[in-house]
Amino acid sequence: MKDLCASTPRRLEQAALAAGLLSVCLALAGCPSRPVTRPGGSGPADRQTHEIFMEPMHIGLQPDPELGLTDFDAASLFHEGLRLHEAERYADALKFFERILSQFPRSRYRSAAAFNAGRCLDFLGRGGEALARYRLVVDEMPRSKDWFDAAFRLAMDLSALDRHAGAAAVLERVLAREDLGPSDRMDALVLLGEARMARGELLAAEGTFRDALRHFRATAREAYLDPAPAAQAEFRLAELAAGRFEAAPLRLPEARMQADLVTKAQRLLTAQAGFLRTMRWGDPEWATAAGYRIGKLYLDLYAAMEAAPAPTDLSAEETEVYRDLLRKRLAVLLRKALKVFEMTLSLAERTRSDNAWTKAARAEMERVEKLVLSQLGPVPPAEGEGEPEPAGDPPQPARAPGQS
Repeated sequence: MKDLCASTPRRLEQAALAAGLLSVCLALAGCPSRPVTRPGGSGPADRQTHEIFMEPMHIGLQPDPELGLTDFDAASLFHEGLRLHEAERYADALKFFERILSQFPRSRYRSAAAFNAGRCLDFLGRGGEALARYRLVVDEMPRSKDWFDAAFRLAMDLSALDRHAGAAAVLERVLAREDLGPSDRMDALVLLGEARMARGELLAAEGTFRDALRHFRATAREAYLDPAPAAQAEFRLAELAAGRFEAAPLRLPEARMQADLVTKAQRLLTAQAGFLRTMRWGDPEWATAAGYRIGKLYLDLYAAMEAAPAPTDLSAEETEVYRDLLRKRLAVLLRKALKVFEMTLSLAERTRSDNAWTKAARAEMERVEKLVLSQLGPVPPAEGEGEPEPAGDPPQPARAPGQS
């Protein structure tokens, strides 16, 4: 027993040496296969042979303190990471994907591990850290099958961090790829338009959204494309038109205000037409967004006209009467807005769409009913039904009694 105990350290040392040698041998085997020609004369011995590719493997004496595994290779780490990811245990899954990147940097799982590590970080709310994982694929592995997915995720995370110039640069690289498919091209164009719009490059954004719609119409004849990106592009074009409507001023003197009202009403109609086209694409989310925005157009016109300057030749009492008459004449805009909000909520109920737009429509409708209509009294019922459409000329400013 004494001799056996005395030899125990020696046995452990030999076991550690053997494990180390095995790790080295397996690591050396984990190289790409290459042809080898046997020396000698002619005959079967001269036939070309190949080395077999094997992934490097770690064999330890104790479980890894972070992973809890004694023996593992890149494949086993990757599949365990996927299992944890599917179970929504993103922090645990991240450890396995990160270990592949640090311990097996030449593994064929490197690209997928980097991409999935980025996804885990996104789910954990660490989008800034995810950028490096996606860039690893985008910048170092252009032939990877994960390249497009990584590029799109990189662009979206950059946009979420308000780094729109960087997002646009990534998307331009995507669009320059010759192997870009029609669906990915549509997504890239729409996202590029969003990035340019966020940077204030409105003309460039408008052109990009129109390019996206042209691409959709040209491609949809031969292959199915999801209509949601087309609806998104249409919605953003309508948003740009709505911005021009909101920027149109209402100014005195009265003759100028009359011309300004015509311009503002025309721009409202242009924006409204764009939102109606959005709804016709049939995507529930963007349809409810468009419905909400149409209602807001009427509320914005009401607010602009109510805030417009009163004629300067009125006394204080006449100005108060003028404002009261104006509010009553503008009630038609509130009625139209409420009707649109009701239609939007009805559409959301039919399509089971409960999103930020439907919540905003419901809140806006309640605000108008409680804070505005209560001040004006009962509003006459709407004339006719159907799609929202301003009737005739825009409302004109009321004149106080005795004013011509």
